[in-house]
Amino acid sequence: MSAETISVIDSKDIKRAKRINSKLNIKKLPFNITPENFCLRYSEMFRDMKPLFRYKKEDQALKWCLSTEKKMKVFLLIFDANEFGDEIYKESVSNLLPEFSYKTIAKIIDDGISKGFFIKLAPRNKETTDSKIRNIRPSEELVVQFVNWNIELITTFTDFMKKYT
Repeated sequence: MSAETISVIDSKDIKRAKRINSKLNIKKLPFNITPENFCLRYSEMFRDMKPLFRYKKEDQALKWCLSTEKKMKVFLLIFDANEFGDEIYKESVSNLLPEFSYKTIAKIIDDGISKGFFIKLAPRNKETTDSKIRNIRPSEELVVQFVNWNIELITTFTDFMKKYT
């Protein structure tokens, strides 16, 4: 590759970086930083966060729930309902996710139940009056994995912020 070709690539790359920087929501960060400094710091933050996206062998429930957008949306609805003690079941999940068919939602929930990631258990704050309704909740294992993952995220961000505030 000639020196001329390298300088053209570098020039294009600089313009690309500037376009990307101009679209970043840097002002939402809880500390002041320039776009130029952010790019340097972001690389460091990314390296610190990379381990959070590698699942441990024992995190199979979380890995399965976050493996596709559909599964993730179903899981988040079930998790949310569980945390607030609300009733949730296949039909209600399907109604809350109209972009997916009932059949798709039912398959995800049935697969999650067969793997032990979701369980049929009454909601904490409400008695089910319809015997046909089978409330779905995340397994204890899945709750622990998801909450621990969130704790790791918070810890990583907090450590990063301490370095630069």
